[in-house]
Amino acid sequence: MTLPRVAIIGHFVPMATVIDLPLDPRHAKTLLSLHNYTRVAYEGRLYDHLAYLSKIALRDPNERFSVWEIFLCGPLLLASHLERLGIPTLLVNSIDSDNEVESFERIRSFQPDIIALTTTFVLTQSQMAAVGRRFRQEFPDIFIVAGGQHIYTTLLYMTVAERKDYLKLVMLDAFVNDTQGEGALAALCRSFPQGLKTIPNLIWRDSGGDIHQNSQCLESNDINATPISFDLVPQKAFVHMRTARSCSFKCAFCSYPSIAGELSLMDLELVRSTLRAATEKGLSAVFFTDDTFNVPPDRFERLLDLMIEDGFAIPWYSFLRCQYLDARVVMKMRKAGCAGVYLGVESGSDLVLRNMKKGAVSSFYREGIRWLNEQGITCVGSFMIGFPGETNQTVAETQDFILESGLDYYYVQPFYYLHHTPIHARAGEFGLSGNGLFWRHETMNWQEAVDHVHRLFLAIDSPIHVNPDYTLWEIAYLRGKGMTDESIQLYRREINRLTAVQMRTYGIVSDKP
Repeated sequence: MTLPRVAIIGHFVPMATVIDLPLDPRHAKTLLSLHNYTRVAYEGRLYDHLAYLSKIALRDPNERFSVWEIFLCGPLLLASHLERLGIPTLLVNSIDSDNEVESFERIRSFQPDIIALTTTFVLTQSQMAAVGRRFRQEFPDIFIVAGGQHIYTTLLYMTVAERKDYLKLVMLDAFVNDTQGEGALAALCRSFPQGLKTIPNLIWRDSGGDIHQNSQCLESNDINATPISFDLVPQKAFVHMRTARSCSFKCAFCSYPSIAGELSLMDLELVRSTLRAATEKGLSAVFFTDDTFNVPPDRFERLLDLMIEDGFAIPWYSFLRCQYLDARVVMKMRKAGCAGVYLGVESGSDLVLRNMKKGAVSSFYREGIRWLNEQGITCVGSFMIGFPGETNQTVAETQDFILESGLDYYYVQPFYYLHHTPIHARAGEFGLSGNGLFWRHETMNWQEAVDHVHRLFLAIDSPIHVNPDYTLWEIAYLRGKGMTDESIQLYRREINRLTAVQMRTYGIVSDKP
């Protein structure tokens, strides 16, 4: 039996890294409003932050310079899994305007029978449609399938007819409709092209153009059966990897635990062997994508001990919960190679934290950040404005927290209301209505939240605001490119200065309250 050749695509960025600003100020304002904290206006063009840095630093234009160079966990996991099954696999980690010609040529040269698109970082149906159209344009005769976060959460709200219409809209041949999907993808490869009717969780188009929805049966794959292999990445690569799936917390704004299922932990000896393989490969850095890397805390400390025992010397980064830290554990983190952490603080108000079901109070973060500062571990804090119960007073508490916290970097975003998150079941309690960015509740609406976000950005000079799309990734990536912490800080401050200028120039903010 001849198995198909499969190209795994990690992420496709449909918008160019540099685009022209519209000459009409109204259109320019609309465009900037969408990208205000991720791009800067410069010489009549709108630059992705790293594209701007590359320009002013006079870097070689042929050199890849993007956080999407970091190898993503999902596609690397899928490619490793297919390779172990003997399926010829090409991994294309990411495609954007800077490398798309080269990337599409790599795919064509590989001559795949199947192209599999992951969608972890696809945010909207229009973005997915742009990705689908681009791949169909480049590969009109190849079977293209998409799965992952965006596909599952989007199809969740759709009827069977709407799901079929969405497949037509994005011009693909199949969706894998599951929270995991590695089993369905492997079955698709084994059954391709004749046996697609038998694969659970598949929505697919036959050769006559008719679309079928197969039976649904949620996968529950053994996390120990899908470790990452580093054979598909180059030496000195920066790699995302996981040691757990899902999260043991049930934060009211987050859909991940309900989508991913019960917390599943990789065996620590398997983690240890994977990290040894990372050392042998000569990776430059590792980012652990576990939602709460230090939970359960006893497992986390055992892992730190193993890393110290093995002399693990690759700098690593992770998400972290401060309520499970103490000074002793943080010292171990530093000794084990921790270089930076992402802290989902979300609010400086204990009232809002209770509403969020965060399982934490602000004092936990204050103590944790102090211990992390003492060990020289970089801290990036994320905050959300507008969650139900938010008021002008609680926003002021968040502002005070950010200013006093000792964080190195931070960012603030408005609350985003998803109906498959736990807060939706409590909507009546708060008078919450709307969807996505557009919502209101008894104490705030989305426009007020956006105004607060802008005001906080302009008011807070230290800690330093980071790109909300890149967060800790960008800091870690630039370190890997040889930049010092001081030069990274200077770059971020210059970006923030330009952002403040464009906000006032194009009327994104005004003097009116």
